[in-house]
Amino acid sequence: MGHTRLGAVPKTRKWTEIVEQVAGSPVEGGGVAVSLSDIDWIAARTLDATQSGLEKASKDPGVRYTFYLLTQIALASRSPAWKDLLGKLGIRLTEDSTVFEFTAEVHDAVDRYLNDTLAGTSDVGEMAQQAAGEAIASLAGTRTPNLFGTMGVEVQDTIRSLSTKKGFGELGQRFFGRFVARFLNFYLSRVTAATLGSPRLQQLGDVARFNDALKVHCDQSARIVRDFCGEWYSKTEYQEGIDADNSSRFLAVALQKLRNELEKQKADS
Repeated sequence: MGHTRLGAVPKTRKWTEIVEQVAGSPVEGGGVAVSLSDIDWIAARTLDATQSGLEKASKDPGVRYTFYLLTQIALASRSPAWKDLLGKLGIRLTEDSTVFEFTAEVHDAVDRYLNDTLAGTSDVGEMAQQAAGEAIASLAGTRTPNLFGTMGVEVQDTIRSLSTKKGFGELGQRFFGRFVARFLNFYLSRVTAATLGSPRLQQLGDVARFNDALKVHCDQSARIVRDFCGEWYSKTEYQEGIDADNSSRFLAVALQKLRNELEKQKADS
């Protein structure tokens, strides 16, 4: 487990092409043309900053608890006492709760846990919470007809589909992909503004297209941890049970794999 060799993870677009959507976009009212060397430099600096941020993220209590909570949600969905088990985790559902409301409860449960045990969440912890909610909602959207109209029992059925080895692998890939996307977006906007002097995306349509391209790229990059997540989840639950300690250790290894993938992207740019 954890030693699967995938070779090059296939992607529809290189990281430098994603960066070019921002750095290469003309500033409203004109602007200086951006050179390929500028784009390459911005791409490399953003990857460096993201790798450093991911290393620190593995130690963040909010990130750790968010991932642990995902494992417990998946396991709880297998039980007839699903709502009671979620209640012990601080997630409160009613008979007519929707997937959208469920993801909001997950976010609030992490907040309550951190406020009770620590000083509160951090910026990186907030990124993890948002990534978890988006991962659940985006995968549920392919399994349910309506995120806002799904009744409570269907929410459980939807999450149960993510509680298998394959399902949790998909959930892990989506969570880590959206988490990395937030890091890259955070650092890219700052490196681009510092290098070129101003934000480059001016129209909402441009922002939407960039965000869509970034999500696809990061989901594809997180393919490196998909099988790893599923295998760890299945094996660990069977052999010893998943707890906060072993899920935190797994998180650190998964984030290291993602850092290695970003390093490879920098070398391939």
